Amino acid sequence: MPPHQPRPPVVSEQVVERVPPDPREGWASPGTVVLLGILGLIVGGLVGYLIGHHGKRTTVARGAGPAITHTVTHTTTRPQVVVHTVTAKTVEQTQAPANAENESRRREAEAQTRTLERENEELKRQAEEAGR
Repeated sequence: MPPHQPRPPVVSEQVVERVPPDPREGWASPGTVVLLGILGLIVGGLVGYLIGHHGKRTTVARGAGPAITHTVTHTTTRPQVVVHTVTAKTVEQTQAPANAENESRRREAEAQTRTLERENEELKRQAEEAGR
């Protein structure tokens, strides 16, 4: 085997470490934030306008003479309501004829009301006596 050649010495390169700048440094002043906010509103409004008016064509009519006017008339028929008021000097009020079933319900409801009123009075009296 042939003899080996010596290797050249390894020279280490100097490494310089760079730290990236802090991204928040540009936001240090409130004026920058306000300016960018206003700019964002303007751009957003412009984009919204362009999206809203996308596809609409605007044409300008150019004629030699004055503008032509048209009159359009719509006719509708409306029903007329006529109210006749009759004023009577005496008013007679008549009740509907009593139904036997309705009459029995009325009597039962009145009796139940009287019973509940008596029970309520008794409970009030008992509460007053207990509170003394």
